[in-house]
Amino acid sequence: MTPQPAAVDGEVFRQAMRRLPTGVAVLTTRGPHGMTINSALSVSLDPPLLLVAIGHRTRTHGLLAHAESFTVNVLGAGQRALAARFAGRRAVGEFGGVDWHPSPVTGDPVLVGSPVSIDCRIDRRIEAADHTLFLGAVRHVHSTGGASDPLVFADRDYRRLAEEPVP
Repeated sequence: MTPQPAAVDGEVFRQAMRRLPTGVAVLTTRGPHGMTINSALSVSLDPPLLLVAIGHRTRTHGLLAHAESFTVNVLGAGQRALAARFAGRRAVGEFGGVDWHPSPVTGDPVLVGSPVSIDCRIDRRIEAADHTLFLGAVRHVHSTGGASDPLVFADRDYRRLAEEPVP
């Protein structure tokens, strides 16, 4: 029998994952409700599927447990304040003063100024420890068509991508 490695401490894992840069988005659903996430992942192109991981202790988790859809609003580098507004474990961001319109496909909020917003119908909910993975069937993509300068999160702070290509 092969010996099993010792369990990794959650804080050690958290410190390691801080080094992995991720894109920043605001997940929205009807209400309107919103939450900053950095857990969006393209799963499949055929059919188009998008996955988001939402912690059980967030208010958004309770809302998505009964929702039919969600929209992932990708944020640009100039939208740091918007990301901060919808951030926090218990956050269900306030929409007062935020420009948005309902998606014609799902009715979920599409944030004005987001370079890309992706409407999804919840296809599956998968329990994974202290999170639920919400697998969304992509129904519509709203794009401004502008240049991409995404907001990135790494090492506990919002950042921009460097313009220099890697040799």
